[in-house]
Amino acid sequence: MELGAPGLHTEMLRLEPLNESHRAALTSSNAVEHMWSSMPVIATGTNIDAYFDHSLKMAKLGTGQVMAAMREADERLVGLSAFLNPNRMNRRTRIGYNWIEPELRGGEVVDHIQYLMLKRAYQWRARRVAWWLSQKNERAIAAVEKIGAQREGVLRQHTRFADGSWADLVVLSLVGDEIRDSMAMLGELIEQRQQS
Repeated sequence: MELGAPGLHTEMLRLEPLNESHRAALTSSNAVEHMWSSMPVIATGTNIDAYFDHSLKMAKLGTGQVMAAMREADERLVGLSAFLNPNRMNRRTRIGYNWIEPELRGGEVVDHIQYLMLKRAYQWRARRVAWWLSQKNERAIAAVEKIGAQREGVLRQHTRFADGSWADLVVLSLVGDEIRDSMAMLGELIEQRQQS
């Protein structure tokens, strides 16, 4: 199973590989502002088109797979999440490049995206799923800890962001059966919400 294979969906949301058809929706979204505070600097420039092109290139090179979160009700792009640096031999990947429309943050959409990303990592037979999050992004760290990820440490001044600042990155992970357990917990939560 490839990380970008089709078939990732819940009743609310579908994840599909980012492609050129998503460019217009993304460039007119809040992701442009979000990019400055949460994306690592890239060599080709710090504008939304450079990041979009970089994301497409990662998929071609096998260094990552950005997924577009599409709301099923209206086919609207509501978020992004990516598998970063997948390593098939060691069965590990990171999840990052996360963006969700501001009015949907902290709600159900987050759970659906996390569930689907973990489901695909599990199908891919990952033994380790990690997140490297800016220490300043307490909300994102808390969201990942809420699904059972363990904090492993801090990479000090590890990454320069698009705004020029240097970020200390908190490393969190799920390993082995923790991936399945976290996915199952999120799946149950989604099902309970659908029934109520």
